[in-house]
Amino acid sequence: MLARLKDNFYLAMISLVGLIITLFVTPYAIYRLSTGNLIVGIADLLIVSSAIAAVIYAWRTGDTVRPGKFLAVVFCAGAVIVCLNLGISGVFWIYPLLVFIFFLAAPLTAVLLSMAMLGVLIATDLLWPTTIFESHYQLTAFAVTAFISSFFAYVFAYRTQLQRNELKQLASIDSLTGAGNRHTLNAELELAVQLKQKLGSRFGVILFDLDHFKQINDNYGHRIGDDMLIRLVPLIASTLRQSDRVFRFGGEEFLVLLRDMQAEDLPLLAEKIRQRVEAELLLPDGKAVTLSAGTAMLQTTEDWEQWLHRADMALYQAKHQGRNQVVAA
Repeated sequence: MLARLKDNFYLAMISLVGLIITLFVTPYAIYRLSTGNLIVGIADLLIVSSAIAAVIYAWRTGDTVRPGKFLAVVFCAGAVIVCLNLGISGVFWIYPLLVFIFFLAAPLTAVLLSMAMLGVLIATDLLWPTTIFESHYQLTAFAVTAFISSFFAYVFAYRTQLQRNELKQLASIDSLTGAGNRHTLNAELELAVQLKQKLGSRFGVILFDLDHFKQINDNYGHRIGDDMLIRLVPLIASTLRQSDRVFRFGGEEFLVLLRDMQAEDLPLLAEKIRQRVEAELLLPDGKAVTLSAGTAMLQTTEDWEQWLHRADMALYQAKHQGRNQVVAA
């Protein structure tokens, strides 16, 4: 849900920028064309049409990154053309465009684009005085205020990016254990099914359940129970490859998603994890914590829910047969 809200926010922002550009630049484009200033009029129309096209693309694809970068480049190029043709009158458009650029592109990209735009304008006026500014004082004042505006826009954009990354982490990570959460798991399983059908990739899952976890909470307290869950995830992860993912399936259940896994190796890996947990995950009084596991390889004809159901049935069989063991579906 948080990830969806985040995507909708950036889609709304690029739409708002497109709307503002369309409403405020279109009248100027019409005026420039009607008064014979074809270069600036055409530049304005290109900016407006690019904004409309980018917004349509973002709504159709859900991608806000590419249209954002595209608009940022178009705005910078258009601002340079307008300033070179209108002189000091075109400079006033630079300040809102600086803000738009940092809304549309990543902070570093926006910095590079804005510095390139300002560099072209300043260099042009230094090489050909009075092309844009009437005096060196105006040039200096513009350079200082524009760089200050860019700096504060960068600070705001950088802070927003940090918040975006935190939001993404909150939307994908289980807050207690640091494992992937159920929402992220469902998306990864759907992707695995697609890759299986299109590329024939081999995927396997291991579904774990800590044995007698309720008794751990009852006898040792929920703090100790939570500590067992927290310690379990890095213990499992240390046995896996970097490409393998650990997810919290629910409560004391965890799932490992593995790609490029041979069917015969899957239960062996699960058994290795089971042995490590029994040997290293100990309660305060030294008693071992054990787990049961069910494994299942993804079949071409099944969806992820069927795949997960087979792993769950294998886990149920492992618990029914006495726990602390691995059963392959």
